[in-house]
Amino acid sequence: MDLERERQEILRALDEQAGEALSLSRWMAGCPELSLAEYETSRRYREWLAGRGFAIEAGVAGLETAFQAAWGEGRAPFTGALLAEMDALPEIGHACGHNLSGPASLLAASALVRVLPPEAVRLLVIGCPAEETGVGKRRLVAAGAFAGVDAAMMAHASDMRRAHRLFLGNRKFDLVFHGRASHAAAYPERGVNALDAVVQLMSAVGLLRQQLPRGVRVHGVITDGGRAPNVIPERAAAQLWIRALDEGELDDAVARVLACARGAAEATGTRLEASELESSSPAMRPNLVLAACYRRQLERLGLSESDHAPDQAIGSSDITHVSRVVPTIHPNFPIGTDLQLHTREFADATTRPSGEEGLLEAARALALTILELSRSASLRAAVAAEAPGSRRAR
Repeated sequence: MDLERERQEILRALDEQAGEALSLSRWMAGCPELSLAEYETSRRYREWLAGRGFAIEAGVAGLETAFQAAWGEGRAPFTGALLAEMDALPEIGHACGHNLSGPASLLAASALVRVLPPEAVRLLVIGCPAEETGVGKRRLVAAGAFAGVDAAMMAHASDMRRAHRLFLGNRKFDLVFHGRASHAAAYPERGVNALDAVVQLMSAVGLLRQQLPRGVRVHGVITDGGRAPNVIPERAAAQLWIRALDEGELDDAVARVLACARGAAEATGTRLEASELESSSPAMRPNLVLAACYRRQLERLGLSESDHAPDQAIGSSDITHVSRVVPTIHPNFPIGTDLQLHTREFADATTRPSGEEGLLEAARALALTILELSRSASLRAAVAAEAPGSRRAR
């Protein structure tokens, strides 16, 4: 079977199973599950894949809702991983569109196994919990879930269509200041005010922003400001996130923010306890060859990218951990216009016809990307060459 015929067969297989994927997406929208509690979503994902011949390994990386589903022969020339996210946000449900991106990966995998022989590709679908809290893929990477993978990919809902997009590195810190309590009116001089240290910290960071490079972001909240107005706070705390694309700029900004915290402690006579959160993530390591392959599939589908730069309107994600160990892409597909992630409006858009068409677009482009990679040794070599340390294409 030639490549163009395989493309058409995959698109037909995808269309035949689209109704099931859309039903799964609608169910997820109506029954959102939070990070690390995606029990029913994970079960339905695994049931879908097992019914299509995938071998299922549940509880990967010690995460109850994570899984790896495998199909194809181990000696196949290409191993591709489709990532299936599943968690929702508190109160506003699937306002990040995981009810579209997860089923899109499942649908792409289902179409591929209908058409490709098992000796042509080893296909993994990796169930990825807890993207919203930033720990799922980090733990999967640490557990070796991506060992032997030649390329990993998923597509994410947006108001943009772009094959190549970036993510900011994100270093997250809990900063706790310890002082000494006393009566705020009778004996204020005997207290050591931990809240003063947090206020000093926030003031220093506000002044620091003027001297930071344009691409650096620092933002945070006071998580503990004391318990009663008539008690000098003996404990106060803030959580600060520092983001940047450039690793050097990120490391420098972190050092300067922590210096602000130490200075606030020194100035107020408090003791600082600083700890970095597990959900910190590095910047995205792009693979432009892989992104260009996805772009070709959009063109074959008659779809044009929107006029958005790769670094426009970006945040952070735990997929960046995956990009550090295997060539990875995370393209956007549109589900409306002028939408913002993590809003009720975005959650509503995932259930509209434009949202469902976005799911199908993502599934088609992902499936065709894996098809081309499975059939082109030169493309696999080019992808591998751009990713030092990844497994060389065979």
